[in-house]
Amino acid sequence: MEIRYNEKINGNGLYATKKYKKDEIIFVLSGTEYDHPTRETIHIGNNKHIYDLYGIFINHSFTPSTYIKNYNVIALVDIDVDDELTFDYNGNEINMASIFYADGKLVCGKEKL
Repeated sequence: MEIRYNEKINGNGLYATKKYKKDEIIFVLSGTEYDHPTRETIHIGNNKHIYDLYGIFINHSFTPSTYIKNYNVIALVDIDVDDELTFDYNGNEINMASIFYADGKLVCGKEKL
């Protein structure tokens, strides 16, 4: 995996440096855990959110390439080298600390949808 600049969002994203097959675990989240969401944490369970040094660069997408299950970042589709790793925040996050709009749609987590 590699952190690269993403011109579409004017910020960084996380990109594949090798191929992954659908349902393959790409990496396991690790880092500081919190009992509440922050702008950069990922929901991993009931009142469990993790700040992972790679995870903070996984951008939101309504057509994601990965999903989060517990601590695992898993390929939702076959992923090629140079594909951006993304997940749907609305599908994973329960209650987001910082909501925003993407493509005219609210990204706010499951609880507020």
